[in-house]
Amino acid sequence: MNVFLRTASALLATALSLHAAAADAPAASAPASAVAAAAKCQAPTADRAANHACAVALAKHADGERAAGRNDAALAALARADQFAPEDLRFAMARAGLALKVANQVTPAGVEAAAKAAPGDVGLAMLHAELALSKKDFTATLADLDRVLAKRPDAALAWEMRASVDVARPDFEAARADVDKALRVAPKSPAALRLRGILRNNTGDHAGALADYQAAHALAARPEDPFVIGSTQFLLRQFGDAAATLAKRAPPAPDGTYWRLWRYMALARVEGFERANGSLGPGTPPGAGVPWPGPVVDFFHGTLDGATLLEAAKRLQAANNVSQVCEAHFYMGEDALLRQRGDAVALFRLAVAECPINFHEYEGAVAELRAAGAPLTAPGPTLAAAAATASAPASAASAR
Repeated sequence: MNVFLRTASALLATALSLHAAAADAPAASAPASAVAAAAKCQAPTADRAANHACAVALAKHADGERAAGRNDAALAALARADQFAPEDLRFAMARAGLALKVANQVTPAGVEAAAKAAPGDVGLAMLHAELALSKKDFTATLADLDRVLAKRPDAALAWEMRASVDVARPDFEAARADVDKALRVAPKSPAALRLRGILRNNTGDHAGALADYQAAHALAARPEDPFVIGSTQFLLRQFGDAAATLAKRAPPAPDGTYWRLWRYMALARVEGFERANGSLGPGTPPGAGVPWPGPVVDFFHGTLDGATLLEAAKRLQAANNVSQVCEAHFYMGEDALLRQRGDAVALFRLAVAECPINFHEYEGAVAELRAAGAPLTAPGPTLAAAAATASAPASAASAR
């Protein structure tokens, strides 16, 4: 499961919500207090917190103007909000989104045309970056973000979005640099903390990742938090805590199926696989249309063997190209570990070799191999022969 890309997409959806609301949602008249607060905001000062408060007041004032049908006044208020808090790109994006709505251009083609006509407009550049990212056009997304950051190097949202692109590509070294810059300008950014959690998990710093995820959850809870927190507790071998965290309400399939799989694996470490089996829920209905990872549920239930699971993974991978075979090898390794079969290490090594590094199963397989004290890859024949020779005298002595 490419949990990194899914999580990054969710982070961006939250971060960009202000501009979407300004462009599309119906607005209510701003209260008199917001109007009065906006009236007091004459010019930015050295007080950054006060400036941001003014920007928020002006955005609320813009809502009222828009509700009254005074779009020009709303656009002017959002432009002033952007002047008070240029590091917070949501105000520039809100203005760009409203301008597109007024011009009846809230379409992909409209965003493309507007961004091309006004390359210096940071709000439009961010909207175009969002559009490019939705198409997985990472090159265009990064080009937009670099133009924005050249003008506004303290814009945390642009750094977060850039890091999300780096994670999705994946280029984790670049992502670390971008997350560090995002946290430098916004130390309590939930999005940046979650992104750093992703990167820490990938390097094996699961304790650091858990701390980041929990801090982000305390600042701004998200529906996917129980999965990233619970699965990280699993990687830390905190199996009881992981099972309890993953017991929280899961989303619909297929994402929710991953929650059940990881909760089962955690419970099985505490209670044994037979007692944990009920946490998987019912098996999948018969037929060829079962979405992945449904067949893994049947495999853990024992109604599907490993060969059939791999056949299903290969069929679905050929159709979707999202590495289900590597996922199958990881879950087969977990099953082998639970049932104390000797092929667990080999299966985890297959998953490490096959899975993209931004897949959850990759970091799971790495964690299992490290916990077992096994190298990530099998030693070559020369090293294996040398090790066997070195151990021969000791074996002979013990035989006496």
